[in-house]
Amino acid sequence: MINVFIQDLVNKKNKITAPFCKQLFQHAWSQDAEITIRIVSLGESQELNKTFRGKNSPTNVLSFIISDEPYLFGDLVLCHDVIKQEAKLYNKKILSHYAHLVLHGFLHLIGYNHENMKDQKIMESLEIDILKKIKIDNPYE
Repeated sequence: MINVFIQDLVNKKNKITAPFCKQLFQHAWSQDAEITIRIVSLGESQELNKTFRGKNSPTNVLSFIISDEPYLFGDLVLCHDVIKQEAKLYNKKILSHYAHLVLHGFLHLIGYNHENMKDQKIMESLEIDILKKIKIDNPYE
């Protein structure tokens, strides 16, 4: 079973829900998991990105694996303002962009990365396939 908890004190209208995220994750993972999704401000995103990645700017999503035994336990941190800006810039629905980034972050938790072209293509293909199953367009078009 996958349990999802959402902490969102940033925006009044929650863009994503725990059941929606659970549905996304179940297309990629069939084992037990406990995932907390935290929606943060620009300042908190920037501080976390600086602390953990050495990059002094806010980012759309950060993934933190806490444990993978006896089950997957991790956190996803999303910056609402960055996601909102990107959705507008790329002419995407904000829920679709949130779905893509939540899935992207989750795939990092389960071991996928995009450090080289081969891994990037594998990860992107999986994202496209899973999003298509829930009727969300290819995020890379």
